[in-house]
Amino acid sequence: MHNGTWNKISTKCWEIRGKTLGKDRWAMGMKVLYFDDMIGAEQLAQMKQGSYLINASRGSVVDIPALVESMRSGHTAGAALDVYPTEPAANGDYFNDTLNSWGNDLRSLKNLILTPHIGGSTEEAQSAIGIEVGEALVRYINSGSTIGCVNMPEVTLRSLTLAEENHVRVIFIHSNRPGVLRQVNSILGDHNVDKQMSDSRGDVAYLMADISDVNAGDIRSLYESLEALSSKIMTRVLY
Repeated sequence: MHNGTWNKISTKCWEIRGKTLGKDRWAMGMKVLYFDDMIGAEQLAQMKQGSYLINASRGSVVDIPALVESMRSGHTAGAALDVYPTEPAANGDYFNDTLNSWGNDLRSLKNLILTPHIGGSTEEAQSAIGIEVGEALVRYINSGSTIGCVNMPEVTLRSLTLAEENHVRVIFIHSNRPGVLRQVNSILGDHNVDKQMSDSRGDVAYLMADISDVNAGDIRSLYESLEALSSKIMTRVLY
């Protein structure tokens, strides 16, 4: 990394979670503090002289030029960084000033550990990601849940059971604009809505509702009415 080479791999990298250690290291006997805003020049100055900074969360959390200046002045004794505001899209000699204007300044520091965003790059993590993504897709297909989704509103309702006959789950993804919920509820209003939840993220909104005592004709009518709305992005019915 100090030479500008980004080499992010997970092969033969393992998590310590679930492994056995011969001595108790719970919390390392340390007092833990946390801070929920960006770490910039002001925050670095408030740290004790000779402090060390570790960032393994998100690259934008730390103001890198401010950190470089604090380390050069000797106020911050050292740092370890695993994440960066802008990261290379592939392995290679890309960690330089072209990627981030402060790249060469950062790499020139000697009291600094740089790693290429490998905090989650273990063989266990790669396997777990595949399982997690697969389970998330199954939850969306089977119940419409979008919990954990990064580019959609997070909406979930408990799963329908076999005992809930003549029920339908209406899933309506639509443009986030005024008046849509009034139109949707006027369509659902002729039926018994057992549960309903909606949320929005940016220009997209997501509504999920469970409706009881409906037959095949009712379900078709609900679907066609929602599909006819100009705000519609996608309509699904689960039953």
